[in-house]
Amino acid sequence: MNKNGLSKNKSAYLSMFIIIAIIAITSISAVVMAVINNPFIKMGEIDMNNLCTVSKKTPAVVSDTSLRPNDTQQQVSQSDSNLIYPEYPYFIEVDKTNQVITIYTTSSSGKYDKVVRYMLCSTAQNPNKFPEGYWKLKSDRSSSKRIWRTMLSHGKPLYAQYATQITGDFLFHSVPYTSTQKGALDISRYKKLGVADSGGCIRLTVENAKWICENCKAGTTVHVVAKEKNPQLTEALKAQLPMPDSSGWDPTDPDPKNPNYHSQYTEPDPQPEGYVKANFDKITYSKEIPYVS
Repeated sequence: MNKNGLSKNKSAYLSMFIIIAIIAITSISAVVMAVINNPFIKMGEIDMNNLCTVSKKTPAVVSDTSLRPNDTQQQVSQSDSNLIYPEYPYFIEVDKTNQVITIYTTSSSGKYDKVVRYMLCSTAQNPNKFPEGYWKLKSDRSSSKRIWRTMLSHGKPLYAQYATQITGDFLFHSVPYTSTQKGALDISRYKKLGVADSGGCIRLTVENAKWICENCKAGTTVHVVAKEKNPQLTEALKAQLPMPDSSGWDPTDPDPKNPNYHSQYTEPDPQPEGYVKANFDKITYSKEIPYVS
């Protein structure tokens, strides 16, 4: 073969190599772009296949404070673009032993372990009436949240403010009133906050019932539990509880017309922190309790 033939073959091989290299680079670029643009991978969307939210405003899975992220998962960069925030900012723990509700939000670890506020409450006189377990607050689109609601009563009708349904007939709501007038608070029941005194629902001050109603969206996890006795916590919250006067208003009711308004909270509530996505153990939710009314 002459020199001209060898030169032509070399040129042909070189051209072929360049073409193959261009095709390979183009293919790799296409794969990378597909991954970046995949709606099941990029931040701000939901992976429906894994039923795991990965939104920039959503945690991986709602978790109890006792549940921990999978420590073996490789963590990504701590840059702001990788941080996610909880779809459900709050986790509600109802402690039947101490008659205290604790509201948690997420810390930078991704766990619900940052206390937002403690709420003195009254749960059922019969501790078995509302069993321990996990439930989700009900839909905002129904009558599950009401400012005034008629309550179950074996005597005269009673009413409550800011009722939020947990399951069946069980609600968070204010201490009862004898009418829908705000000066008709049942003061004797108000003074029993911190004692198991209700027929089944969870009673709160107006301020706290309103806070749950307005801040805890449908789907928020409620954990009903009987913890170890902690009388110091209950007594400390009782000491902070403002008392009603002759006006008959709940002193924590933020209504501008309240003649005896005293807020229990003077500092802003802690806010949820962003964290790097981690896996959580899943909660087993309790069977819904049917209505009896």
